[in-house]
Amino acid sequence: MKKILVISNMYPTSDHLSFGIFVKNQVTALEKAGLDVEISVNTNPATGKKNTIMKYAKWGFSTLMKGFKYRKSIDVTHAHYVFPSGMLSLLLKKMFGIPFIVTAHGGDIERMAKKNARIRNWTASILRESEHVIAVGPVLAQQIEQDFGIEQDKISVVSMGVNREVFTKESQTAIRTELQLAAEPFRFLFVGNVIKQKGVEELLQAFQMLKTKVSRPVELTIVGSRRDQTFYQSLQPLISEDVKFVDPLKQQELVKWFQASDVFVLPSHLEGFGLVALEALATDTPVIASNVGGLVSLLGEGAGHLVEPENAMVLSEEMLRAVNTPKEQYMNREAVDKVLAIHDEKNITARCIAIYKSAIEGGDDL
Repeated sequence: MKKILVISNMYPTSDHLSFGIFVKNQVTALEKAGLDVEISVNTNPATGKKNTIMKYAKWGFSTLMKGFKYRKSIDVTHAHYVFPSGMLSLLLKKMFGIPFIVTAHGGDIERMAKKNARIRNWTASILRESEHVIAVGPVLAQQIEQDFGIEQDKISVVSMGVNREVFTKESQTAIRTELQLAAEPFRFLFVGNVIKQKGVEELLQAFQMLKTKVSRPVELTIVGSRRDQTFYQSLQPLISEDVKFVDPLKQQELVKWFQASDVFVLPSHLEGFGLVALEALATDTPVIASNVGGLVSLLGEGAGHLVEPENAMVLSEEMLRAVNTPKEQYMNREAVDKVLAIHDEKNITARCIAIYKSAIEGGDDL
């Protein structure tokens, strides 16, 4: 295998640490496995029609130029997100005959493809023309099969994987001391963009309800980007002194917040996979999450606790149960170990490489 070109409309920088970090992690894992990986990525998270047109035009032109430059040495391109990234892979296939695979992450199928008929048609073309489709969860894979008529044997369910050398268990007491956090409070953690679709409003409502039902102190830490200032300002009536907001962190720092917490909460309205929930489990932190999308298959066999989405009352009740239940009873470690083994980054990397080889050889033996 000569060269892999990874194309993604999301990729982190030192200014935007969490923007597509999972793509960068996979690129790093592929390089560790010995692959020659070239990237063509958009690192600008700016929104708005003008910003979007300008940043995608620049990224698209750069990708086509890179494809031309390496057209004789690229064996396969790997697009993250069906649209818009997959469109660039499709163009490179038509221009230079380079095969491609595409990873659907959830939002590209659940939201982007539903924006209008044109994007849906483009999405369908990208899926059909790809050599193989990766879905990060089984629910998403089923949706791609049913909604776009993609053959089941052309779709593989492969998550982004968790690096268990980074996300590890450590002494909670020692980590809290390092982070200068009080030892006594029961600490809840959320990691993700502070946007409505992530269920942050319901989480804050549930936390305020919880405080009226417990005798010990509780605290909530929310780690993530607050770029949607309108939404963030609407949350202000729900934010008290025991709620702490932290800007996005490098993974080596983020892992400490998982290790310092008693329970991780992910109350998303929709979720293609839910990698942060997997990262929490790898640090031996119990998880409460919405019963949606990829979280169902990830946590549904006992690895976590699923609740109805967009329901602050039900979420609060589960958070109360977490406070009142000893950790060794609340966390099903046998189920957690099984999930972690399946989604270990090393296993995921090996599966990706096998898919690349099949795409290059034109095989269907996956």
